[in-house]
Amino acid sequence: MMTNSESPCFLVAIVDRNKHVQLEEILNDKHVLFQFLGNAVGTARSEILNVLGLSGTEKSIAVCIMHHYKAHRALTSVMERMEMVHPGHGIAFTIPLTGACKNIVGAIEAENKKYIERKVGLMEQTKTQCEAKYGLIIAIVNNGFSEDVMDVAQKGGVRGGTILHVRQAGLEEATKFFGIAIQPDKEMVMMIAENEHKAELMRSINKACGMRTDAHGLLLSLPVESCVGLTPID
Repeated sequence: MMTNSESPCFLVAIVDRNKHVQLEEILNDKHVLFQFLGNAVGTARSEILNVLGLSGTEKSIAVCIMHHYKAHRALTSVMERMEMVHPGHGIAFTIPLTGACKNIVGAIEAENKKYIERKVGLMEQTKTQCEAKYGLIIAIVNNGFSEDVMDVAQKGGVRGGTILHVRQAGLEEATKFFGIAIQPDKEMVMMIAENEHKAELMRSINKACGMRTDAHGLLLSLPVESCVGLTPID
């Protein structure tokens, strides 16, 4: 069995949309084999945006799959070149991958072997600002209910999130399982929360926007191994 340090993982980066070219250049410089870029919408209120120095709510999101060791080096590069040590320059984090098809794993392991051979003797531990402190909460709700999710989240201390507009497939099976009509158009709200407050926050979101509400929300959480860009607000 592979340990976390030996297996592939996700690297997710969210930046202002006008910085997507710079983000893509950084990932290309790191020779990331599997990278997917798209547009999203930030959810932070205007006063939060002003404090963070963000130019607006339009975001670009990159989701990459790479070897665990290389992901942490890429995370450091994104942090430094996108200046994420300063407020308002975006956020990036890694998530352990629990499964992947054989082709993906094989390609990543082969690429990583060459990478390690070039870097023999240069192994180092990357210390990031919130290691093992945060989790990723994902709420999938009916179209138009993302603001309700964020209202609850921000009362629980979350500064902002990212919205993706998605469409649910397999509606017939979902309707049978839940026993209610399922709206196909959905909004996926992603937010980073401190682990110590995550459970209570998810309970609050579920109470306000769960499956038995008009939002018909589904909630899940994923462990965040490390992240950058969460500079505290004074």
